[in-house]
Amino acid sequence: MTMTETRPEHAAPAAAPATTRPEPSGLAGWIMTGDYRRVGRLYVGFSLVFAVALLAVGAVLGFEKIDSSGTQLIDGDAVGQLFSLYRWGLALGVAAPLLLGLAVAIVPMQVGARSIAFPRAAALSLWAWVLGVGVMVGAFADNGGPGGGNSEAVDLFIAALVLVVAALCVGALCVATTVLTLRAPGMTLQRIPMAAWSGFAGSAVVLVSLPVLVGLSILLYADHRYGRVLFGGNLQLGEWIDWALNPTQLYLYAVPALGMLADVTTTASRSRQPLRGVLTGFVGIAAIFAFGASMQLAFSPELRGDFFYIAVTLGSALAVLAVLVVSVGSLAARKPRITAATVFVVLGSFMLFVGQAAGAMTGYERLELVGPTYGSDTAWSLGVFNYVLLGAVLLGMGALCHWGPKLWGRRLPEGAAIGLAVIGFLAVVLVAFPDLVAGLLDQPAYAVDFDVDGPTELLNALSAAGYVLMAVVVVAFGLLMVRGFSRGVPAGDDPWDGQTLEWATSSPPPPGTFDDLPVVTSPEPLFDRKEA
Repeated sequence: MTMTETRPEHAAPAAAPATTRPEPSGLAGWIMTGDYRRVGRLYVGFSLVFAVALLAVGAVLGFEKIDSSGTQLIDGDAVGQLFSLYRWGLALGVAAPLLLGLAVAIVPMQVGARSIAFPRAAALSLWAWVLGVGVMVGAFADNGGPGGGNSEAVDLFIAALVLVVAALCVGALCVATTVLTLRAPGMTLQRIPMAAWSGFAGSAVVLVSLPVLVGLSILLYADHRYGRVLFGGNLQLGEWIDWALNPTQLYLYAVPALGMLADVTTTASRSRQPLRGVLTGFVGIAAIFAFGASMQLAFSPELRGDFFYIAVTLGSALAVLAVLVVSVGSLAARKPRITAATVFVVLGSFMLFVGQAAGAMTGYERLELVGPTYGSDTAWSLGVFNYVLLGAVLLGMGALCHWGPKLWGRRLPEGAAIGLAVIGFLAVVLVAFPDLVAGLLDQPAYAVDFDVDGPTELLNALSAAGYVLMAVVVVAFGLLMVRGFSRGVPAGDDPWDGQTLEWATSSPPPPGTFDDLPVVTSPEPLFDRKEA
């Protein structure tokens, strides 16, 4: 099949294979699986586990900052490593794989595919990512992160970074190829669901940005191990790769969440989305603008204060705001069904917008939020980081509330999930907002020993409490998932009165569900069937 923008309106679906090889049962079945739904669920599960561990690290660092002049429990070298572990881990070990895993599990069902494109490659990306994250944690534990003192462990960190990023790129390739080549008959790109569209857009920008980090890391590894003449030694490592953690690059990891917001709110509104074309356009704009700004910093870090960079970054933030306004507007104009998924995605999207808007101000020179050298940013940068990525985590939880019943066949208790959504929102505000204020007071971002005038002790205490509260929310949500998706109320095939193809199947859908599909004639094929 060629990679074309449209498929023939009346083409018959490809014939199903004559036999289906059953997967092993038990633990071996999960380890050796090629089922995209299992791969996606494993991505989600590991991401949430890593989230709890990293939030614990954030809490420790937060408590260390409360009394910067007092006794410190962590020595100087370990502080830098823990900050690096938190940042790299939350970006590439939690937020990006959480949303990628959801896309792996959801997108094939939404476009009517029998499976994800390259299912074994998708499974390989999962286990390569898990291995890479584990090796990366080991490198940090041995003082091998950026700026670390153990040269051999630094080599290990660079190798782990290559493995993690390459794995995420392979997963993104599987999602993008599925959208391009495996759509149901009649489902043009203008008719694919919003979650599938944003999954494609997010995968596309990841595939054109993160390979830059892979290539650069390979050069860094060769230079660090054999020469140290081009890029410097351990202390200069972070200067070359830190652009992958800058605000604009973080937005790219969160792009798939925008379509999830749109799909959840449209389903909750119980009617078609009249401004669907607007949503499609703004998701694309958010991705393209963020990519453009990110690549500026990748090749020219000094442009962070340039007017064009600030304008493009702000444009991406305004595109996210437009998606949020249109999505919420579809709820306000009707009598919606307010679900836990709706509360999670709306609050998470608002956090994402606040982070992007604050990130656009980072380069404004008069505020002096960015230091002249690597690692000298104020706490404002850490606040932006947490707003964006923890907001993306909230969005991911909302997507699990919405599509989890389709993947597991049972529903989560709505009351408890809504309560966790509200508490999670408060936790993100507690974590990130004090850092924005502390940044205006010139508190450094990645240090626990500083002398700054102002109520920094109170601000850091609030932030530390926020980390603890967010960790409790993630643990509670994980326990709620385990209980709800194993012993909860059966979901049925269509618990939300959905509009797209995934809700036309049983929950969970068996293999080969989409072997015989009618021609899709609109973006809401299930809605069309119900109205007929």
